[in-house]
Amino acid sequence: MASTIAAISTPAGTGGISIVRMSGDKSLEIINKIFRPINNRPVDPDKDNRYLRYGNIVNKDGDVIDEVMVAFMKGPGTYTREDVCEINCHGSFISVREILNLLLDEGCELAEPGEFTKRAFLNGRIDLSQAEAVLDIINSTNKLSASQGISHLQGSLSKKIEDIRNDLKEGLARLEYSINFTEDGEDLPVSDIEAYLIKAKDKIDELSSTSNKGKLVKDGINTTIIGKPNVGKSSLMNVLLDENRAIVTDIPGTTRDLITEYISLGDFTLKINDTAGIRDTDDLVEKIGVDKSIDLVDKSDLILAIFDLSRNFDEEDQKILDLIKDKNAIIILNKTDLDAVFDEKVFDLNLPIIRTSMTDLLGIKELEDTIRDIFDTKDLNRESVLITNTRHERLLASAREKLASSLHDMQMGVPIDACEVDLSSAYEDLGLIIGESVSGEIMDKVFKEFCVGK
Repeated sequence: MASTIAAISTPAGTGGISIVRMSGDKSLEIINKIFRPINNRPVDPDKDNRYLRYGNIVNKDGDVIDEVMVAFMKGPGTYTREDVCEINCHGSFISVREILNLLLDEGCELAEPGEFTKRAFLNGRIDLSQAEAVLDIINSTNKLSASQGISHLQGSLSKKIEDIRNDLKEGLARLEYSINFTEDGEDLPVSDIEAYLIKAKDKIDELSSTSNKGKLVKDGINTTIIGKPNVGKSSLMNVLLDENRAIVTDIPGTTRDLITEYISLGDFTLKINDTAGIRDTDDLVEKIGVDKSIDLVDKSDLILAIFDLSRNFDEEDQKILDLIKDKNAIIILNKTDLDAVFDEKVFDLNLPIIRTSMTDLLGIKELEDTIRDIFDTKDLNRESVLITNTRHERLLASAREKLASSLHDMQMGVPIDACEVDLSSAYEDLGLIIGESVSGEIMDKVFKEFCVGK
């Protein structure tokens, strides 16, 4: 019998309501020990199933800890498929800690991170990819990432994986039949086996091709702002954030290190890096910041290159132009509220050019619209299933490599029985995505990222 676990399921701090959750066979027994309903009738597992009961939580001395609402949910029709009880109390740190301690004193064990979801997986309510989707929903920063998380939780990815595995299973079944059950001269044609393997590989390729889009949805668009000192990089970041996050002065080299913030832009998120101004400097600390800025350019999904129209275009500006060649970038000509001293004709790159003024907020909406056009959210919305998880991406790549190798060997005339090991391993790789066969080490790695109460 699994232990009964308990944890605080709401964030720490003061709030209107907090929830302390139990899951396990002793949930009913324990709640009836510490809960005093207003009508003095104990919680009944049948009559009160999924109903809220009003009353007080009391300690062993009969002292009232808090006024609460209690919801008892009878297994297996619960999140964990066990008896679950949730105590809705006031959002006081003192209240929730005392209630949790009461539950532990009565025989509960403190839940480990992600243990409620882990039990849902182990009890067969969800597969491993759906469990990971729960975390994606919790951590979602935009509408697209939330909708993908919900889609995966509802089983969209699981269905795709099972579809691929069915093709692979059919190919393996024919291979096994040809090896073990046919007589000489009556082997199944290799092309009959290959047809199913090719179908499986094509479906893996199609699914894997969504991983780049998936990373943008989940992690946000990695955006780097570059430019010389004092061209308006930090001002742009503050305007987009609508707060003074970055220090803005007229002193060159104010931003010496990377400042990273997340900005919601409609359906998706920008992960914006405000970098040190790119220039030649003898200041060791500033030079390190400049080097970091240059390195970050190659790792970015989008570059916002800012130039000051009120200052002469010089070698440092040219260096920035050279950095963004063949990159996904937008050129921003800032300080249009001042007299321009150079013409935008110096920019011979086929990149969007936007004129801005941080003082007047000129061009900001145009910038936001341009970013939306570059990363077509309509296209992202059309994708029913995106690979957003690195673990899934690697397992798909591993399965594809083994499939491709086996297909190549078959086409080169290698005996089909030599291909069986790789094909079976590819099938297992796909099974690891949904957790059909998974080690304790992998489970620990997946669930350790969860909060304690989920």
